[in-house]
Amino acid sequence: MTLSYGIRQSCINQKIKLGLVSCIVALVSALTSFLAIPPVGAEPLSPPVEAQITVKIDKDLYNRGDFMIISGEVKSVVTNVPLTIQVLDPDNNLVHVEQILVASDGRFSLPIKVDGPLWRMPGTYSVIVQYGFKHVSATVHFQFEQSSVPTLGVFNVKDLSSGQNFDVSYSITGGQVKSIVVDPQDISLVAQIDTKSSGVLHLQIPRLLLDAKKSGDSDESFLVFVDDDEITSFQEGNSDYEYRILDIPIVNGDTKIEIIGTTVIPEFENISSLIMVLSVGLVTAVTILSKTRTGTKSLHF
Repeated sequence: MTLSYGIRQSCINQKIKLGLVSCIVALVSALTSFLAIPPVGAEPLSPPVEAQITVKIDKDLYNRGDFMIISGEVKSVVTNVPLTIQVLDPDNNLVHVEQILVASDGRFSLPIKVDGPLWRMPGTYSVIVQYGFKHVSATVHFQFEQSSVPTLGVFNVKDLSSGQNFDVSYSITGGQVKSIVVDPQDISLVAQIDTKSSGVLHLQIPRLLLDAKKSGDSDESFLVFVDDDEITSFQEGNSDYEYRILDIPIVNGDTKIEIIGTTVIPEFENISSLIMVLSVGLVTAVTILSKTRTGTKSLHF
């Protein structure tokens, strides 16, 4: 009886050992297969690349007249190499550009005023900083809202000598237009304005009222004076065969804008021709009268 129990226990122990060995073999085989198959899409790890230049601004939204603080850091400083800062409007037109030198530790900071005639379009603007090479650059975006709503209007400009009328359309920010008249003596258009802040006067001038031409009949640039001081910061828009389009910057305190061309209303030219004809006639009459008097004197002798 004892012998039979011992044999049975020995068989059980043998089965347990075989079961454990089978489990270990299966586990090792599965682990080996898992390690042999590479993960799908796995790529070798590489250290992160540090940005060569960073930039930030102090706010996300600006209105006209606000100050914007642009700051950042350059990783590798090169002596006497300037940092270029550009601000672009939603149509990628340049509204501000400036160059500065960075500090010895690579840091930079620049305050700019959100103001001027180029800041016209509300929307998303971009600040782009570039240092040396084009690839060493960084960009940050912000929102610009035009706080000054443009005032639109039309002035009916009349030539008192001919009685002809022309409509001059305009829009203005930062003030109001009080009057627009033609000065035929100076061949100019004069606008009286009342300004409260910086802005832009946009004018649509009929060519028949005032124009500026070169000798070959191509367009010549107008001369523009603000309070009797000539300016060159105005811009001409998409002029066509009928109108000349001007955008003239204004600031607080401006009262008078004069635009000088080379030709005015044709009636003025007709008056000039009439004056010339009268002058020639007068000279002719004086000449004839002089000859008549000379002939009379000769008969007396």
